Amino acid sequence: MVNLALRAARNAGEDLVRRLDRFDSSQSTDQEKAKFIADCSIGLEKAIIFDLKKAYPEHNYRGRETGLNAGVEKQPTWSVCVIDDIANFRVGIPAFAIIIACQINGKTEHAIITNPINGDEFSASRGRGTQANNRRIRCGSTVALADAIIGYTQPVGTGEEAFSQRERLMKLMSKTYDLRNIGSNALSLAYVAADRFQGVLLSNVDEFALQAGSLIASEAGCLLSDVSGQPQLKPGCNLVVSNPRLLKNLLQNN
Repeated sequence: MVNLALRAARNAGEDLVRRLDRFDSSQSTDQEKAKFIADCSIGLEKAIIFDLKKAYPEHNYRGRETGLNAGVEKQPTWSVCVIDDIANFRVGIPAFAIIIACQINGKTEHAIITNPINGDEFSASRGRGTQANNRRIRCGSTVALADAIIGYTQPVGTGEEAFSQRERLMKLMSKTYDLRNIGSNALSLAYVAADRFQGVLLSNVDEFALQAGSLIASEAGCLLSDVSGQPQLKPGCNLVVSNPRLLKNLLQNN
């Protein structure tokens, strides 16, 4: 299942890069950019689902843009997102992800996150660990925030929850070695698994990034919780992830 998903993601990624190369963002209007993004998102989402469906016609498929393509009840459900972080994609910042996850009986069993620009491929199957570019990876063992690079994403909106999240980020700035925002929640989770980030404080994590990223991170040895320390995670949550030794320090910052 993982190999099939990786092949489908590679095909879509190559097509996405070709489309980007042909599209002149600097000479395009906002309307043309919006149409280009919609065409890429919907068209390549359908292409991935078509590739998966050839092997598993009875499975269910859910796309971020195309919605549910129902198969046989109680069969596995695949979740597909072609562009995780449209803001980066829109302006040509090369940090966005293709996400594919497979849920069986409501639990994510297989997941991949790829960056089609630089070729990074992260994958995991429950109980079998996490791989990055065909090599087994584990999270790091950093204990002190002063030695850690912490990834983050900006909270959405101006409400009380968003204000509290911004306060947490301000506190972190004075305590960590560095704070980095690459935009994509999915890639940020994969980077913790690969010890590129030692931890992350992510905002408004949607179901696609959460399903795939949580499996990839946990199979690499990471611990995940919401900002209050609760391990039960729901789409839209503010998420804290790190190696087990650093998580307590990250949560105490809150």
